[in-house]
Amino acid sequence: MIFFHLAALLLFGLTGYLVQYLVLWILPLVTVVQAILRLRAIAEHGATTDFSSPLTAARTNVAPAWLEWLIFPHQVNYHIEHHLYASVPHYNLRRLHREMVERGVLDGAELVPFAVTLGKIFAASAASPASTN
Repeated sequence: MIFFHLAALLLFGLTGYLVQYLVLWILPLVTVVQAILRLRAIAEHGATTDFSSPLTAARTNVAPAWLEWLIFPHQVNYHIEHHLYASVPHYNLRRLHREMVERGVLDGAELVPFAVTLGKIFAASAASPASTN
């Protein structure tokens, strides 16, 4: 990956587009993308309390299409399904989810709207106040 970025720096530098490459690719990569990846990881596993079952140790987040595109590309919002059947390609996770719901496999699993997940995450952090030392 680093070789790719070095080659891109050289290419864009030689063609006069170095500033555009840095601003439109590298800057988001080291700022916004990192925040989105962290939020997604927390949404998948954060504030879960029951680790006794794969159905409750992670969660599947239901979100509007635009939010899935931004936060959960490649259908990774179907995270329980991914943990249970890791060999299923990302483009089949939505179909797997529908099939599992129809068969009742996900009964008792945490399938929640993304807004509910955010509420759980921020409620957990608000419940444990920061140290004043």
